[in-house]
Amino acid sequence: MVNYWKFNDSVEAKVYKTKDGHYEMQMHGEKYPFMGVPRGVLLFGKLSPLKHQIKNKIFNETWRLLEEQKPEAEIRSYLEGAWEEIFKLAEECKYDMLPYEKMIPVVKEIYRAMTVVDIDPRLRDAICFIMQEDDAYRNRMQWIVKFFPWIRQPTISDFLNALANLEHAEVVGDMKERERLFYRIFKFMVQDNQKFAAFVKEVKWSKVGLTKGDKYFLRAKYFKCDWPEYSY
Repeated sequence: MVNYWKFNDSVEAKVYKTKDGHYEMQMHGEKYPFMGVPRGVLLFGKLSPLKHQIKNKIFNETWRLLEEQKPEAEIRSYLEGAWEEIFKLAEECKYDMLPYEKMIPVVKEIYRAMTVVDIDPRLRDAICFIMQEDDAYRNRMQWIVKFFPWIRQPTISDFLNALANLEHAEVVGDMKERERLFYRIFKFMVQDNQKFAAFVKEVKWSKVGLTKGDKYFLRAKYFKCDWPEYSY
């Protein structure tokens, strides 16, 4: 069990570089090392407004436009402009983004696949920056991999069907609402998107799913990591 209760104000941790080039953190008393090294100065600094603006400009505002039944062309035009604003904000973080060689394996694979299918580098860098630094977002993306078909590469439909399960694994009601919001807007953005379809087929998802260590830490985050295998 993860020792997520607090006995002290701090816990000793050993940070080391793996043979693959990324860093891990072994915390005193924990069974598994933690993948990557969270940088608090970024989580509560530059990364915070970036995530906030993505939530507001991309997801909340698009939800409003959909609820008002605005024409699809108008919504997509809005999204193009909104993403440009996000990219400008992400540009301010470019010197804080780790190079490919130092990314953890999960993020490396996402970065590689997005590069192969020629997804906008600005979008690739922003997404990988968030996933590298914020394990809460990263682990949830990793978790849905278990719902993918194992005998073939997944399709957009497979991805969306897996994504729809996220809300059922959340414990906190507010998070369930966020997952429903995310699912609806993400589905709108990727429908008939050929590059995203190519991305889903390109990724080696076996490299992306949760490791034993990932599951170990995810179980302590108000998330039903073992749903639906076990009832809660």
